[in-house]
Amino acid sequence: MKRSIGLAIAAAVLALPLTAGAQDKTFTFALVPKAMNNPFFDLARDGCKKAEAELANVECLYIGPGEHTEQEQIQIVQDLITRRVDGIAVAPSNAPAMARIFQAAKAAGIPTITWDSDLLERDKKMRMTYVGTKNYDIGVNLAKLAMQMKPGGGSICIQSGGAAAANHNERMQGIRDTLSGQTSTQPPGDRLENANGWTEVDGCPLYTNDDFPLSVQQMADILAKYPKLDAFVPTGGFPQFVAKAYRQVADKHIDRIRSKNTLLVVADTLPMQMDILKDGLSHGQVGQRPYEMGYRAMFILKDILEGKQVADPIYTGLDVCDETNADSCLSG
Repeated sequence: MKRSIGLAIAAAVLALPLTAGAQDKTFTFALVPKAMNNPFFDLARDGCKKAEAELANVECLYIGPGEHTEQEQIQIVQDLITRRVDGIAVAPSNAPAMARIFQAAKAAGIPTITWDSDLLERDKKMRMTYVGTKNYDIGVNLAKLAMQMKPGGGSICIQSGGAAAANHNERMQGIRDTLSGQTSTQPPGDRLENANGWTEVDGCPLYTNDDFPLSVQQMADILAKYPKLDAFVPTGGFPQFVAKAYRQVADKHIDRIRSKNTLLVVADTLPMQMDILKDGLSHGQVGQRPYEMGYRAMFILKDILEGKQVADPIYTGLDVCDETNADSCLSG
């Protein structure tokens, strides 16, 4: 459900009314990714810096863990609160843990928003809004691509990020609900056991913790273990982010991939991933818009400080790509 945050609420909750002359102040807004070695988040950084160039009194501070480390991300946000930046936008690696840190930001009068990944439903009151993908819908569209090519169902392995990452759990729920035709009560959904013809193989789901070399090794291991696997579906672009290694694994199984005996349907649509799709080494990609997330986050934080109404959530849309539209499916 959409909700609006007006001037009275923003002032009461954040205690950040603009004073005379505040328009001349430069606001420092932090954009905190899950990891700075992830090319997906590089695009969000670029969008953030674009907003900085357009907003005369806003600095985009892009800062996060070098690699995916939940505790390091929490420490970085704690340091930003101590530094008293003017606003913080976080893609939480561990949603429950980040909600507790947001309490400290709220007490300090620092507005917080989430992007890419949100807090759990029970904790959403701790942030002002979420900007990014409707993550459940990523899973829905990944599943639809698989169902189009395997209408009778089959065996599947889902590869996810961190077990505590709300966004990936929502995507997994979307995959499972759509394939089974049943609505589960909460993320990550109900495991597929001959549900509408689909069954998850033993050992899956796989959790990468955004370790890309590990994700490729997991892919190699699961394809080798299950030569008749019908679908391998990562909820993020993990193995494709190291494109050379991904291609080496795919080349070893090229016959089953070309024949669509084994489907590779993967989240995200970064340039190296679209090249993989066009080369026939994946069968579908469901893309987010990270550039827009980083760009809009700066404007949203400024609007909150100025007491303007901000919708919650703010969805940035999806791009669904397969071999039929690979040249035209991306927006912007």
